[in-house]
Amino acid sequence: MDGKEAIVSDIVEKANQTAENITAEARTRRDETMDKLKAELARKREQALTNARKDADDIVARRRTLSNLEARKTELAAKQRVIDAAFDEAAKKMLNMTDHIYREFIANLMEKFGEDGDKVIVAERDVKRLHPEWLDSVCKETGKNFTFSDETHAGKGGIILSGVKCDKNLTFETMLDAARETSLSGVVMRIFKNR
Repeated sequence: MDGKEAIVSDIVEKANQTAENITAEARTRRDETMDKLKAELARKREQALTNARKDADDIVARRRTLSNLEARKTELAAKQRVIDAAFDEAAKKMLNMTDHIYREFIANLMEKFGEDGDKVIVAERDVKRLHPEWLDSVCKETGKNFTFSDETHAGKGGIILSGVKCDKNLTFETMLDAARETSLSGVVMRIFKNR
């Protein structure tokens, strides 16, 4: 080999060595970059899974809360129906009193709330049930002068005492509404105390 070939051979060898070094360095950088990308992808995947689990837990918690609210609403509606049924039953019992008990009940209302000179307005259905002889006996027992009004009221039962100073609505609907208002908190406490 002459000097020229030795120089070319040396240059080619150095070029090959440089190419191998560049290729090895590129492979190393590529592997490092791939490792970084894999690590970043794994981190992002883990973060996405963590977020998805948290979102799923949040959705389950919201659905559980909504389910509990729906159950409470259903329970409340059922308890309200029980309360309504109790007052409906009380109204039926009041309306289905025997004539004697009914007249006695009305007489007690008149004695307690009536004033001398009040006119008694009866329900349409009670015109025959609460008759003039009965009213005369109530006047004698109470010592108050009551008279029947020519009017009737549209309620299911009970009376309205029309007075000079004021009227007293003692219809069953009014009395039950008042009883509902005053006793509802006690009824609710008893029904809901098992919560």
